[in-house]
Amino acid sequence: MCLAGVGKAQASSVSCSGTVEATTDGHAENELTYNLKCNEDIKGYSITSNREIGYFGTETVVLGADGEVAEGESFGCEGSIPAWGIGCQGKMTAGNTVVSSVGTSEALCEAAVQPKFWATALTLQDVKGTDTPFVSEPFLLKTKPCKVLNPLKKAKAKRDKVCAKVKSAGSKQARKAAKKRCASARAAVRRLNAA
Repeated sequence: MCLAGVGKAQASSVSCSGTVEATTDGHAENELTYNLKCNEDIKGYSITSNREIGYFGTETVVLGADGEVAEGESFGCEGSIPAWGIGCQGKMTAGNTVVSSVGTSEALCEAAVQPKFWATALTLQDVKGTDTPFVSEPFLLKTKPCKVLNPLKKAKAKRDKVCAKVKSAGSKQARKAAKKRCASARAAVRRLNAA
C-alpha cells in the first residue's frame, strides 16, 4: 500500500540549554532556580518535569551576555498548581539567559527515579515570507542527581522495622538496645521531615 502526500515535517531550528538547581537562599520550601539560554530569539518556553510542581515564579529576569538585565525582555509564566509544568510568554534575544524559579510539591529526591526537567521553546521562523510559530523539541536541563532517592520513605521503613523489634526483644538488655535503635530511627525521620 502506498502513502500518497507524505512530506517532511518542518522542525524548529532552535537549540536551548540550561540548568535547574536547589536555591541556597530559597524563600520557600523545595525552591529551585532554573535558567534557559537559546541560540535564537524566542517568544515563549515551557518547563516540564517528572516532579510535581507546587509553585513557580510568575515573573522572570532575562540577563544579557554581560550578566546585566536585558532591557525590554522578560516572560510572564502561567500554569495550574499542582501540575507537571508551566508555560511562559514574552521575548528573549538569542544568547541571553532567562532566570526564574519553580518549587516541587515534595522534596526533590522523594521519588524512585532521578529528577528531570525539560524546556521547550517557541520561536518564529520565516516560512515563505511569513513569521510562523514553531515549538522546539524538549531539551533536557542539567540537574544535579540525588545521592539518595526516597530518603524519607527509607527512613520511615527502617523506623518501623527497628521499632517493631522492641516488643519482640527476649531480654531486658535486648529491649533496651532495641529502644535505643528505635529512638535513633525516629529521630532520623524527624530530621528529614524538618529538612
